[in-house]
Amino acid sequence: MSCVIIKVDYFTMQDIYKPLRSKSYSVPCELCSIGSMCIPMLLNNTLHTVLNRKHEFTKDQVVIHEGTPFQKLFIIHSGALKTYVTVNGVEQINGFYLPGDIVGLDSISNNKYNNSIKALTNTLTCELEYDEVKKLISQNAQVRDMILDLMSKDILNYQKLVLSYSQKNAEEKLASFIYSLYSRYAQRGHTSLNIKLSMSRSDIANYLGITIETVSRILTRMQETEILSVKGKYISIKNISALARLAAENI
Repeated sequence: MSCVIIKVDYFTMQDIYKPLRSKSYSVPCELCSIGSMCIPMLLNNTLHTVLNRKHEFTKDQVVIHEGTPFQKLFIIHSGALKTYVTVNGVEQINGFYLPGDIVGLDSISNNKYNNSIKALTNTLTCELEYDEVKKLISQNAQVRDMILDLMSKDILNYQKLVLSYSQKNAEEKLASFIYSLYSRYAQRGHTSLNIKLSMSRSDIANYLGITIETVSRILTRMQETEILSVKGKYISIKNISALARLAAENI
């Protein structure tokens, strides 16, 4: 999240399989999760300081380790992050974060990061010290309401994930996951039916609680029924209504 408007690189059906830079999924300030309120600008009202808050992470770089004392929030400008916990040496993914998302809100309650955070691609974030945010919350009702709204959305998304695990079969889970990616990108101005996955199929399987073989088998079936076209990390949604029905989503 910088306060400079970044040109969005849309891509068409014919060039869906061409390589895309991670910044193709950058988000301008007004489509960020904190809306048109740029918190760094509210803190000091200087673009120079805002740009100094930006931090680049390379693909697979660990941003924060689980259990680290909580100090800052991360807002994704471009790229993607995942959060995960490690249980008996095994990684369990519990979230994927896209441009415009804010990461770390769940760590406020116990003052430490509940999850490890890792970059899925080359990622650019804007970092906000929580002490600064607390001052703004006490001084600015809009910031307070925004933070409460973001926390509420995090809780709602978690409830939806739990519901998906308990009531949906593997095909419905994967359809819901792909449809949610499309919806989240659309909310940020990327309305194309062509999606480049930031995460691997192994990561998707881990997150949904299914096997990677099941993910591949379902994607093949969706291609055969002409719901999707898939090549590597590139997905083209050919029938959005069918995908929504399979995901049990209303459009």
